[in-house]
Amino acid sequence: MTSEPPHTSSCPANRGQEGFALLEGLVAIALLAGTMVAIYALVGNILDSASRVGRSNQSVQITMNAIETMTAVNPMMQGSGKIDLGPYAVTWTSTSITPIIDRGTSLYQIGLYNTEVRVEDQPGSVLANFTLRQIGYRRVRDLGPTLGDQGTRLGDPTRSP
Repeated sequence: MTSEPPHTSSCPANRGQEGFALLEGLVAIALLAGTMVAIYALVGNILDSASRVGRSNQSVQITMNAIETMTAVNPMMQGSGKIDLGPYAVTWTSTSITPIIDRGTSLYQIGLYNTEVRVEDQPGSVLANFTLRQIGYRRVRDLGPTLGDQGTRLGDPTRSP
């Protein structure tokens, strides 16, 4: 009887190692996929936050421009109006919240106003809406002759005493 030499090329031990390597590869791919999903969600959240910050900055910039524009408005003289700033327009309406103060010794009347300000773009959508508290004033008296004016009249050489 002849005995055949044992087969050493395909051992059950080698097959188990190959299968284990395949299982490791699948686990690694699953972990990598899970990590990539988490990174994708993180990047999506960061981009969303950056977009919200950008919109907020734009809104603040528009509001600051409108506030700066409203510093030129005297609510006592211009109770309502509209200023076109190109890409958007500022409209306002003022209402007095205190009685107008008129002191006999002052050249001005003053009052405190709430000014409702609305900023709209050209299609008409609202970009900002806020209330400002402003001082309104109106000149109601002339200064009268000053000391310098009287001095030149008194010392005028063309005048005879």
